[in-house]
Amino acid sequence: MSSAHFSFLVILANFASCCSASVSETLPGSSAFLSVGGPLTPDDLLLRAADETLGMGHGVGLERLQVIRDTLSTSWRSLPKSYSGRVDRGALGYALNRYFMKTYSLSVMGLEMDVNGTITEAEQDPYLSEVSSFFAQMAPERSFSFEEGVAAAVMIEELIANFEREILEEVYEQKEVQGTLSDEELDPIMRSFTLNWLLHADPVLTVKAEKHPSSVIEEWPSVLDLLDGIPRNSKYFSGTFSKKASEARKVTGGISNPMSVKYDFEDVHNLMRDFTRSFGNYTQIQCDTVRAKLTKMDTSNTGRVPLATFHKAALDGDWHFSESLTYLRHLGAVDESSAWHGPRVIIPNYIQSASNCLVAAADYRVCCQTQCESYMDVFEAAVEGPTAEPDVILALTAKIIEENSEGQFRFPSSLRQQLLKISRANHGRVPLHGRLFAQWLHYAFPSECPFPHVSGSVDKYELPPNFERALASTTEMRKNAAARVPSMKAGARPQSRSNEEESDWMTHWIHEEELISQLHLQAPWEATALPILKNIAGAICFLVVLSGIVYVFGELRRVDVLRSSIDSDKLHFI
Repeated sequence: MSSAHFSFLVILANFASCCSASVSETLPGSSAFLSVGGPLTPDDLLLRAADETLGMGHGVGLERLQVIRDTLSTSWRSLPKSYSGRVDRGALGYALNRYFMKTYSLSVMGLEMDVNGTITEAEQDPYLSEVSSFFAQMAPERSFSFEEGVAAAVMIEELIANFEREILEEVYEQKEVQGTLSDEELDPIMRSFTLNWLLHADPVLTVKAEKHPSSVIEEWPSVLDLLDGIPRNSKYFSGTFSKKASEARKVTGGISNPMSVKYDFEDVHNLMRDFTRSFGNYTQIQCDTVRAKLTKMDTSNTGRVPLATFHKAALDGDWHFSESLTYLRHLGAVDESSAWHGPRVIIPNYIQSASNCLVAAADYRVCCQTQCESYMDVFEAAVEGPTAEPDVILALTAKIIEENSEGQFRFPSSLRQQLLKISRANHGRVPLHGRLFAQWLHYAFPSECPFPHVSGSVDKYELPPNFERALASTTEMRKNAAARVPSMKAGARPQSRSNEEESDWMTHWIHEEELISQLHLQAPWEATALPILKNIAGAICFLVVLSGIVYVFGELRRVDVLRSSIDSDKLHFI
């Protein structure tokens, strides 16, 4: 493990233990943010992370922090919380996962939790993900405020930047680079970094790509276009140039000469950081192309493509669709629940799987986004709580469909009944962050929302040791392509199917719930209202008890007075 990664884990350990530990020395190979000297509060960590990672000294740090807050806030308001308004580890992982996917198309390894709020089995190996180590060092009962969630997002961004810094250091060492670089000298360094970053999981392939990049990366010309635009677009507005590089620029007549700008290591690192953070936008273009091809093959509009059609496309020259049935099963991208239809590739699951992630680092993947992310934003923003009534969900779903399609919407009865079944198990409300609601969304939007498998049954981001083993042989593809392809009535939308078609359509439904949080499901306002109500109830109970005591003592006093009166009368008569 590198010194930069080691130092980062020390910071994470501090964060996980409520900053009770003390690190007194400056850690080698780390940035100023990672060099700590005493007990740190979450606020200290947040400020240090913001200052170093976001470049506050250049006037963009506060702005970047606000972007993180704004992006996190919608999901955060809807999460299950404790009475003090804090979330648990599972809910934090969910919020961070959505933030990185929406912002950078990054799936950060180690953020996904199982139903018990623990790291999924495939992510427990510390070699696979140091973010997993971050969560593993926390006590299961550890809770987080919103600002701590923001701090965690900043620190994970710094961890990713450290990983990319190490790749750049390796490139500098290989190329024997010393001092600053001109624009002409910068180009080969950037290209070498890009190849190492894209193919980091396969060093042998990286060496091959250095000689013939297009033979390894088919989209290399497009990547070059994106890469070549980074220096021209970034070096004047990013505000990340170091003082040393600025001093190294040649000046003629007091006017900077753009053709003679010099870049030191930090400048190149920041340029590459701009490139890697924007790479998700390029990836999404490729994702949309693959999605459009699959959607065209889905003549029954179920979000599923028969394996026969899938492999026939591969035989016809579309190499994207060459995965074997075994590997598709492992990724959770195939539905084999119907004996009549046979195996079918689930479009959104396939799109989000490792097969379509263009970057596979140890700590993260650059993968495809789905339209379902924006749909969840609609639900979370409208509900502002962890649960909603079925009628609210149905109304919001109808609104989303009507805004994204033509014609009048009518819910199939099977979908309505499944939603009511979920609510009956939760006191008349539907948990928004549960597996069953995610499954319901998949059937409401079969081409946009992935099918949520039961925890531990699949691993959509796992890469095979040898990717060629994940591909189907020509013989296998020919056999599958020759299979019969039964289908529903062509073009039948989910809302216009017959009852018989609906029953067959939902054969993959598994009525097993999993929640991201172990906390009681409550809306944000309930987090503050419940303690108040409890206090009021306690005060009322106290007053009732006090009144009872006063009443009892009053009655006893009245009896004593009466007895005294009787005794006095007796004495008088005697």
